[in-house]
Amino acid sequence: MKRVTLYTKSGCTSCQKARQFLLARGVHFAERDIFKHPLDERELRALAAQKPLAELFSHRSPSVKALGLADKALTDDEMLRYMLQEPRLIRRPLLRGEDEVVVGFDEARLGALASLQSAHG
Repeated sequence: MKRVTLYTKSGCTSCQKARQFLLARGVHFAERDIFKHPLDERELRALAAQKPLAELFSHRSPSVKALGLADKALTDDEMLRYMLQEPRLIRRPLLRGEDEVVVGFDEARLGALASLQSAHG
């Protein structure tokens, strides 16, 4: 069976929707609260190998403004450094399958991943 990990934050509505969506379709997954168990640099780089850091970075997070980043064009290394320091800058939910990373609650992409897992699981 393919390994699926759902990266979440407690209290995140989109994370709860993604969890329920996957459970309702019988998808087996591990869940990790990235605030209780933060991602390290190796893990973030592995996600960035499948999705550009700009897609993983939460540009609309209140932390962007609080850190004075709202009007800055950040390099990948800068985004990575800020996401390691402040997990609120990582878009959620994140779902990582063997061959794909789904950013946010994307029902079509989550459904496709659920279908793939049930066909191969």
